[in-house]
Amino acid sequence: MTFRTKLVLWYSSLLVGIVVLVGAAVFAVVRWTLINSIDDTLEETAREVIANIYEGPGVLAEFGGAQTLIVPMPELDIFRASNVYVQAWDSVQDGTPRLAASSDNLADFRTALDFAAVGKPQTQYSDVLIHGTEVRVLSQPVFFGDRLFGTIQVGASLETLNQATERLIGIMAVSLGIAVIGSVALGMWLSSRALKPIENITEAATKIANADDLSTRLPWDGPQDELGRLISVFNNMMERLEDLFKVQQRFVADVSHELRTPLTSVRGNLDLIKRYGMDTESLEAIESETHRMTRMVEDLLLLAKADYGGLTLELEPLDLDTVFSEVYRDAWVLAKDRRLEIKISDFEPVRVMGHGDRIKQLLLNLIGNAIKFTPDDGRITLSLQRVGNHAIIVVQDTGIGIAPEDLEHIFDRFYQADESRARMSDGESAGLGLAIAQWIVDAHGGTIRAESQPGRGSRFIVTLPVLQDDAPQIDYDDEADMDGGRYPRRSRNFAVGK
Repeated sequence: MTFRTKLVLWYSSLLVGIVVLVGAAVFAVVRWTLINSIDDTLEETAREVIANIYEGPGVLAEFGGAQTLIVPMPELDIFRASNVYVQAWDSVQDGTPRLAASSDNLADFRTALDFAAVGKPQTQYSDVLIHGTEVRVLSQPVFFGDRLFGTIQVGASLETLNQATERLIGIMAVSLGIAVIGSVALGMWLSSRALKPIENITEAATKIANADDLSTRLPWDGPQDELGRLISVFNNMMERLEDLFKVQQRFVADVSHELRTPLTSVRGNLDLIKRYGMDTESLEAIESETHRMTRMVEDLLLLAKADYGGLTLELEPLDLDTVFSEVYRDAWVLAKDRRLEIKISDFEPVRVMGHGDRIKQLLLNLIGNAIKFTPDDGRITLSLQRVGNHAIIVVQDTGIGIAPEDLEHIFDRFYQADESRARMSDGESAGLGLAIAQWIVDAHGGTIRAESQPGRGSRFIVTLPVLQDDAPQIDYDDEADMDGGRYPRRSRNFAVGK
């Protein structure tokens, strides 16, 4: 059973239930109102008859043997309509009731309207069946003093009431049928209209599954209700999936390329060894490419573990300036075959909560990038400062720079900004270094950003929270960064060049 059918059945069942309850309530109220109206007529008629007994001629009972109730019975029209019946019963000494008088429309009817109620000392209503006609009967006792003297019975036919209620039931049954048919039709139309966006989502999902078309979007010009938000979420999800799919395609292409190049080199060198025998250059090339593939696989595993939460860092108090000094020495090792000037412009002791190895990896990734993309005779400047409750690390170079359109993507995995940067890396970069740097900074509760202009170099700025102690007073100089900001006045300034 489809959801639409269930929705229509629920809606129709609810509507039918409401109509039945309302109809039953209306029927009960109408019948109760009509019965009350008849009862009022019977009570009024009985009062008039009893009043006539007390005040009219023949009020006194005749004595001589059994005591007899004499009731003068005026024309029936004096009381009510022609469907009102009146009987007067008196009680004789032996307790057997006797019909003392009756209305003209009961001239041939000598039986009590409700024999069980004659002679009873309390007023009561009853419904009796007389010659196939249902009659509503009021039995009213008559007292002289404290003695029950007789009973007045007033009856009215319920035939008209029953006919009216039967017609009401028929009308309600027809209305219920119309309501059911209308509710089913209306439910189908409403459900079709309401579920149309969901059907569109289903069709779009089917189209995606069959055609691998992630560019599908659902148009929506309605209000931002539940369906509007659902479609908005679906479109955002599709946009996200499309981006992820593109990243995956690029990831596969880049990994294939990155692995194909070292594998080709390894295979070529192995062929040379097979042909000409073992030589040192071939072994060194194989070792270099093997190390390259190992680094790339390790980086991929690191990011994969970070993605699913399988990698956590245990942070501890760390002298950031000590790690900074070690990285500075390692930078010269990385740049041993290049003509580059590497200097430290600012250096302050700073303590943070951090992971020493990961902080070192972060800095080496940034410095490694600076070395790769800075031509010979260029300059790389490092600085470590404390500003308030944050440690500021800056790695700046005079390299080729990054285009503005590429700047926001440089922390994406396997992202290669442009051909010129790819050539500068000489195939050594897999595009994972900055992604790892981003993760390390996030794990330390810090931020990382890049500033760059093509042809003028790049600046990477890392901000990390320091241990909570008294912050030193910082004097600012007038040097502006690429965005016009200011940094503290340098406390130490020394450079080492090659």
